[in-house]
Amino acid sequence: MQLNAIHDQGRKLLQPCVNLLASRNIKPAAITVFGFLVCVLAAAVAWAGHFWQAGLLFTLGSLFDALDGGVARLTGTVSKAGAALDSSLDRVAEAALFIALLAGSASQEYPSLVYASSLAMVGSFMVSYVRARAEGLGIPCEVGFFSRMERLIVMIAALFFADLLGSFSLVLACVLVALGAWATALQRLITVYKANTL
Repeated sequence: MQLNAIHDQGRKLLQPCVNLLASRNIKPAAITVFGFLVCVLAAAVAWAGHFWQAGLLFTLGSLFDALDGGVARLTGTVSKAGAALDSSLDRVAEAALFIALLAGSASQEYPSLVYASSLAMVGSFMVSYVRARAEGLGIPCEVGFFSRMERLIVMIAALFFADLLGSFSLVLACVLVALGAWATALQRLITVYKANTL
């Protein structure tokens, strides 16, 4: 309930931006793609070792990603195709950041980041996959604390802290995301299993 309240409050704060974009007849898909491209740019900047700049760009890209759904609802253009595009690009953007960390300058300083970021990336994919698979079977599956928003908050905070505390903050963030994501994926699997055996 508390997380839902936070999500609702965030939507209220972004509503003026949603209204502005809708008034300019900007399509939700265009907002989705733009936010995705900014996140990919952020990943490239993180790969180069410019962490606070990457954090800033990733924040901007994520904000645009939060606007597309609001614009679609406001303009009556909600569609399954738009939802599929949004979810797919979310996964790619998230993967881009983890790949940038495991292949970039930070992993040269801390080789353990290769393993931590890989586990975080696969765990993040599993959270989304289990939900999508469950809903495809007609089983609601939104349980678990470590959704995409929580993962983004952890990783963006780590990017900002990396310039102050060093790249080790990225290792810690990836470990936290990996633990949280795998725990959430397991919780969702258990939920689906129980729903199917009752």
